[in-house]
Amino acid sequence: MTKLSELPAGILSIILEYLGRHDYNDILRVSRSLYRETLPFLYRDVKFEATKSRSCARRLALLLRTLLEQPQFASYVKVFKLRGPLPFWTKYNPWPEDAKAGPASVNLWGLKGCQTLSKSQKIFASNEIYSFVDESMHKEQEQFRNRSKDALATLVMTRFTELRTLDLGDGFLMHSLFLPQVLKRAPRLFPKLNHVVLGDKRFDPENSVSYMDLDLIRPIFYSDTVRTFEYLMTQPWQLAWNRPAAPRNETLTMLRLFRTNITRGTLDQLLHATPHLKRFHYDQEILYNAHTPSGPPLSPYLNLDGLNIALSALKNTLQDVKLSIALAPGSLSPAALKLQGIPFPPMQGTLAVLKDMQHLERVEVPMVMFLGWAPDFAAALEEVLPWGVRTLVLRDDLVLHCPWATGAAMGRKMGRIAEYLDKRGVHAPQLADFAVRIKPGAKDGTWLEDAVREVGMPEAGRDVCFGIEKEKRAEVWRWRFGEGVGGERAEKERERIDSAMVVGRESMFLPLEGIKLG
Repeated sequence: MTKLSELPAGILSIILEYLGRHDYNDILRVSRSLYRETLPFLYRDVKFEATKSRSCARRLALLLRTLLEQPQFASYVKVFKLRGPLPFWTKYNPWPEDAKAGPASVNLWGLKGCQTLSKSQKIFASNEIYSFVDESMHKEQEQFRNRSKDALATLVMTRFTELRTLDLGDGFLMHSLFLPQVLKRAPRLFPKLNHVVLGDKRFDPENSVSYMDLDLIRPIFYSDTVRTFEYLMTQPWQLAWNRPAAPRNETLTMLRLFRTNITRGTLDQLLHATPHLKRFHYDQEILYNAHTPSGPPLSPYLNLDGLNIALSALKNTLQDVKLSIALAPGSLSPAALKLQGIPFPPMQGTLAVLKDMQHLERVEVPMVMFLGWAPDFAAALEEVLPWGVRTLVLRDDLVLHCPWATGAAMGRKMGRIAEYLDKRGVHAPQLADFAVRIKPGAKDGTWLEDAVREVGMPEAGRDVCFGIEKEKRAEVWRWRFGEGVGGERAEKERERIDSAMVVGRESMFLPLEGIKLG
C-alpha cells in the first residue's frame, strides 16, 4: 500500500481541490501532515449569511477569536462573502442581555456583551477599527450601539490581507456603516484583491435596493489591482467622480452591471474610466406600468444612440459584450398593456458601434437592437457586426412588445439573419456559434420558434450542427459551424442524446445533413 509520503508531489493538492468543507473537517483529524495540507483549503473560501437566527454573529465572533489567536490562518482566505437580506443583518442581536448594560468605558463598536471574545480581545479588536475609519467616526455614537454583526464582519474582513475575491450582498451593503471606509482603504488592506461583487444578482421583491452608495463604487475605479467588477447600480442622485482626480482604472478588464437602470450618460462616465476593458456585460432593467407613462420618459433607457456613444469608449479593447434589457418586476405584461391601451415606446436607433470593434469576438444582444422596432426596417447584420465575430447570440428581449412580432414583418426580419448566415464566409468567416435565445414568456404561441426555424441554411451539410439547449429560464436554438461539426461530432452527440446532461441544462445536437430550411 502506498504511503502518503510516497505520493507524487502535488497530487494531494489536486485531490483536495475536488473535496468539500465536510471532507476537510474529517481529513484534518487524520494526521499532522494532512492537517497542514488541508487547513488552507478549509479557510480558502469563507461565507457568512445572515438568517433569522443569531448564529451568523456568533460564528463571526468565533472566527474573529480564532484569527486573533492564530493570525496565520488569515493568510489562507482568498474569498470572502457576506450574504442575507437587510432585516436579518439589523435584527436578531445575539447578545440581547446587553440592552440593559450601562455605558462602556471604552468604545467597543457594538461588541459590548459579546461572550465569545475575552475582554482584552474585544478592546484590541475595537481599537483596530480606528485604523480604517475617518476621524469623524472615532467618537462613540448612538448609531454604533448593538451593531455587533457589522463590527464583527468588518473586523474579520480586514484581517484577510491575501484576499482575492470580495462578494457582498445587498443586505450587508445597506447595513454596514464601516464598509465605505474599508473600501476607501482597499489598496492598503487588500493589496491582492482582483475580483469584487457588490449586490445580489437575483431580485428579492421584499428587500429591493433603491439606491447604491457611490462611496462603495468609486474606490474600485481608482484601484490598481481589481480586474473584474460586478455590481448592481441604480441611478445615483449625482455621479460625482472627481475626488481628488478623475477615476481611471488601468487594470479592470471585466465589468458587469446587473439589474441596473442607469442612464446612458452615467454609463458613458463609467466606461470612460476603464480604458482597458475586454469584457462588458450590461443587464438593464426598467419599470413600466400604468403609472410610468406620465412619469420620467423611457427614452434614456431605449436610446441606442446614447448606448453607441458610451460603448465607443471600448472600441479598441472590447472582446466580449453581453447586453440585455428587461422590464423590472412590477411592470405590466404585454397583454395588460394592450388591454389598457398603453403603447410601449420604441427603441431609438440601431446598435451600430460594434462594427468597428476589431477585437470583438463574442456578441450577445437583443435582436431588436439590430432588427429595429418598426415593421419596415431591419439592419443588414454585416453592417452592424464586426468581421471577426466568432460567437453570436440574439436574445428575444422585448420582442413581444414589437409591432413586427407577428405577421409578414417577422419573416422579413428573420430573413436578415438568414442572409447573414448564408454569406458568413464573406461577412463572418470565423463565426463558429450562432444562437437565438427564447424565454418562456415569448412562447404563448410558436410564432417565434417557427420564424427561427425558418432561418436555417440554404443547404446544410457536414459543416453544420443544430440543437436546442434547455436552460432554466430559456431555450437556446443553436447552430454550430466548422469543419466536421456535422459529421463525426454530430454522430457522437446522437449517441449521447439520452445522457447529455449539464447541471441545470439539457443539451441535444443533431446534424443538418441533407436538410433544407427556409
